[in-house]
Amino acid sequence: MNGTLAGVLGTLILAFPLAGCVLCALLGPRYGRRFVNWVGPGVVGLSFLVALIVLAQVVGAPEHSKSTTVEIWNWLFLGAGNLHVGVDLTLDPLSTVMIMVICGVGFLIHLYSVGYMEHDPGIARFFSYMNLFIFSMLLLVLAADLVILIIGWALVALSSYLLIGYWYERPSAVLAARKAFITQVIGDVAMIIAAAMLFTSLHDAGGHRIFTLSLPTIFANASSSFSHGGPLITGICALLAIGAFAKSAQFPLHTWLPDAMEGPTPVSALIHAATMVTAGVYLIARFHVLYDLAPVAAGMVACVGIGTAVMAGVIALSQVDIKRVIAYSTMSQIGLMIFAVGIGAYTAGMYHFVTHALFKALLFMAAGNVIHALADEQDIRLMGGLSARMRQTEVAFLAGSFALAGIPIFAGWFSKEYLLGFGAVSGPLSPLLYLVGIGVNVLTGLYAFRLWAIVFRGEPQTARGYAVHEAPPVMLWPVLALAGLSTLTGLIIQWPIQILGGGAHLVSGFLDPVFAAGGHPAGEPGAGVAALALIAGTAASLVGVGGALRLWLWHQPDAQAVASRVPRSLTLLSLHKFYFDELYDAVLVRPTRAAAQTMRRVVEPGVMDGWVRGLADVFAGLSLDFRSYQSGLIRDYASYMIGATAVGVVVIVFVIAH
Repeated sequence: MNGTLAGVLGTLILAFPLAGCVLCALLGPRYGRRFVNWVGPGVVGLSFLVALIVLAQVVGAPEHSKSTTVEIWNWLFLGAGNLHVGVDLTLDPLSTVMIMVICGVGFLIHLYSVGYMEHDPGIARFFSYMNLFIFSMLLLVLAADLVILIIGWALVALSSYLLIGYWYERPSAVLAARKAFITQVIGDVAMIIAAAMLFTSLHDAGGHRIFTLSLPTIFANASSSFSHGGPLITGICALLAIGAFAKSAQFPLHTWLPDAMEGPTPVSALIHAATMVTAGVYLIARFHVLYDLAPVAAGMVACVGIGTAVMAGVIALSQVDIKRVIAYSTMSQIGLMIFAVGIGAYTAGMYHFVTHALFKALLFMAAGNVIHALADEQDIRLMGGLSARMRQTEVAFLAGSFALAGIPIFAGWFSKEYLLGFGAVSGPLSPLLYLVGIGVNVLTGLYAFRLWAIVFRGEPQTARGYAVHEAPPVMLWPVLALAGLSTLTGLIIQWPIQILGGGAHLVSGFLDPVFAAGGHPAGEPGAGVAALALIAGTAASLVGVGGALRLWLWHQPDAQAVASRVPRSLTLLSLHKFYFDELYDAVLVRPTRAAAQTMRRVVEPGVMDGWVRGLADVFAGLSLDFRSYQSGLIRDYASYMIGATAVGVVVIVFVIAH
C-alpha cells in the first residue's frame, strides 16, 4: 500500500472517533440529544467506511507489501543514539482485522445505544466516553511503536473506568470502575517494565545497540537480540502476558470483569465484544515473534488461558444476573483465544476473536432488550415467559447461543472447533489441554442454554412478564443484524469449506503475511486429527446443550435433583466465584487497611505529629529568645551591626590567610 495513502487512511480512522469525543463533550450539552445521537454513532460509522477502504487496499496489495508502516508525527527524538518515538501506524492484515471488528461492531453498539440510553440525561457524556473508547482501542491496534501502544493501552483502561462508573451516583458502579482500573494498572506496570527491558537489550546482528521501541525494528532484530528460550526473553514475554491477562480478564487478574456489569449494557457489549478484553489476545498475536522465542512463557499463556476457560464456565452455571452469565462466558471464550495464541495457533485465535465479537455483542444487546423491557431487572430468577412477547429478541438470542455453544453451521462452530483442533497436536501437555477444551464445550452449552431456557421459556416469575413489549427498532435492528452475521459469517469465512482436510480459509490466507509459516507456527493438524477433533468437539457441545434443555426446559425438577448430586464443594466454588474476591480481600485489602489504621492511630499522632509539634516548639523558643534583642533602641542595633561586621572581617582574613 502506498505510504501516503496509508497515512491518510490511518489518520482518518483515528480522527473520526476522537473528533466525535470532543464534539459530544463540548457541543452535546448545548445542541442536545439529537445532535449526539447523530455524531456519536456517525463518527464510528465513518471510521468503518475508512476501514473498508483499508481492507480493500490490503487485500489488493502484492504479497510482499501487505504491511505498511507510516510515521504520522515525529514525536520525540533525543538525538543520535538515544530514544526516538514516532506516532507510527501499521496497516497490515492483523490490524485490518482488528479495526474492521472494532469499527463495525462498535458502530452497531453505538446505534443500539441511541435507543437504550434514550431517557438518560447524560447522553452527551456517554457518547463522548464511548467515542474515546473506540479511539483508544484503534490507537492500540494501529500503533507501530511500543510507547504509543502503551499510551493506547492506558487510554483503554481510562475509558473503561469512565464507562463502568458512568452512573457515578451508584456506589457499586464507582467501586466496580475503581476495581477495573486498579487491576489494569497492574498490567500497565508489567508492560512498561517489559518495554524497558526491550529497550535496554535490543541490538542488531553486529552487536550494536538499537535505541528504539519501534515494533517493526524490535521484531526484525529479535532473533539477534535474544537466545531461544533464554531467561531474558522469557521474562519479557511473561511481563507482556501479565499485561494481557489484566486487560483480557484472565486468571488471576480476572475479578474486575463481572463487576464491570455495573455500567450500561452497551458498555458491556463494547468491552466484551469489540474493545478491551480482546486487547490481550491481540497483544500476544502482535508479539508472536517474541513468543516464538520463549516457549516457556508461551506455554504459561496457554495453561492460564485454558484454566480460565474452565473456571469461568463453572462459575457461569450458578450466576443469576443475566449480564454476569454472559460476562463469565466472555472470560471463558477469551481463555480459549489466549490458549490458541499460547500454543502458536495465532490465526485460529484471531478467527475466534472475529466470530466471538459478533455473537457476544449480540448476546449482550439482546439481554439489554430484556433488561430494558423489564425496567432494568437483571435477575433471571425474576424473568421467564418472554418468548411470546419478545419473539424477535428471542430468535436473535437463540442464534447467539447457538454460535456461542458451537452448534454447526453457526459462526462459533467453525472458529471454536478450528481453534481446539490445534490443541490436539500442539502446546504443552498435548493433548491433555485439548481434552480440557472439550470439557469447556460441554460447560458452554450448559450455561448458554440455561440462560435462554430460564429467560425466554421458563414460567413467568413476576406479573411484569406479562406486560413486556419488544424493543424499539433502533435497538432491534442492530441485534437482528448481528444475529444474521453470527449465523452466516462462519460459512462465508470458511469458503471453500475445507474443515475436514484442515485446509486454509479466508482468515488464514489473509493473515499469512503477518504470522509467516502459513499462518500456523503451531503446526496445522492433519486431516484425520482435524476430523476427529471436529466430531469430538461438536459432540461435546451437543451434550452440553442437550443437558441444559433437559434440566431447565423439558424436565425442570431434574435440575434440583442433579444439583443435589453435585459435590457441595464444587457448588460453593461456583457460587463464590472460586473465592478469589475473598482471597484478595484477606491477603491484600484487610492487611492494607489494618496497616493504615495503625499508622493513623499510632504512628501519625505519636511520631509524625510529635516531631512536627517538637519542631514548632523549638522555633517558638528561639523566637522568644530573639525577641529580647528587639529593643527598639538605635544604639543596640548599631552595636549588633558593628559586632557582626567585626566577625565578618575576621572570617575573611582567616580565609585569605589560609
